Amino acid sequence: METTQICFEIPQNILYTLSQNQDEFIRQMRLSTAQYLFKNKKLTFGQAAELADMTKSDFLNELDISGIDLVDYDASELSEELARFQS
Repeated sequence: METTQICFEIPQNILYTLSQNQDEFIRQMRLSTAQYLFKNKKLTFGQAAELADMTKSDFLNELDISGIDLVDYDASELSEELARFQS
């Protein structure tokens, strides 16, 4: 897998305020970004888990903790999906 390194600076007092070290902050940023992009349908579940650097099972658990649905259908979409399976 080809990767790209992204670097940015943050004020040190942010880490102090959050009571996190650099590794903890990076982990949280990766997870938060992955959750946001998954919730907004920019990444698939697998891509988001990869971005979060987690197994799919662990990422699914984090989605559950955050109240983010794995499958997000509105009523009409769900009816259409169910109708396709009943045909």
